Amino acid sequence: MTTTPSVARLATCLTLALLAHGAQAQSPWSAVLGVTALTPSVSSGNLTAPSLPGTKADVNANTQVTGSISYGFDERLALNIPLALGFSHELTGAGAIAGVGVLATTKALPITVLGQYHFMTASDRVRPYLGAGLTYALFYDTKGTAALTALTNPGGAATTMSLASKLVPTVQLGVQVRLNERMFLDAHYTKTSLSTRGTLSTGQTLDMTLDPSTVSLGLGWRF
Repeated sequence: MTTTPSVARLATCLTLALLAHGAQAQSPWSAVLGVTALTPSVSSGNLTAPSLPGTKADVNANTQVTGSISYGFDERLALNIPLALGFSHELTGAGAIAGVGVLATTKALPITVLGQYHFMTASDRVRPYLGAGLTYALFYDTKGTAALTALTNPGGAATTMSLASKLVPTVQLGVQVRLNERMFLDAHYTKTSLSTRGTLSTGQTLDMTLDPSTVSLGLGWRF
């Protein structure tokens, strides 16, 4: 049987379409680059004795360039790993010592793994999603200031401080807006349940509930 040119062209087009679909199905990776604002919701305990009653601390917000990488198991389920170089924070006086200024500086690196469920279908322009997982909140490079020393060890050696790192749960609410077959906008909000303890070289401790939230906006690519 002789195959007509039109039938041959149709078969070629169908084959290329299937190959393209197969290649797309075998490339479930995506990445996002953007910015993230991290805001702690601080509830501070009192610095242990010897200290003024009601000696508390607050922690400021910080915004950094961030990213993420995701692997889609299917059209709806994905594994997401946010990427960041760390957030810088200042611990300032609160309560009875409000107004004394910066007591310490620290850096926080949230190492997070999230499972995501995406609603709608891959062909929809707007796709909301939910995520849940675990975050290891790593605190490092924590440094006390002269104000902390004056408060806790006046006339003595400089007071140092460390913050306890913790493994804690994180939940996420987000949305993706498809721009074309490869590019999309991503926006999401996360909430992490986090408490930590600051330990001073004087032996004093300060317990704080941080419960940070993040708001992220980025541009994504599908590989």
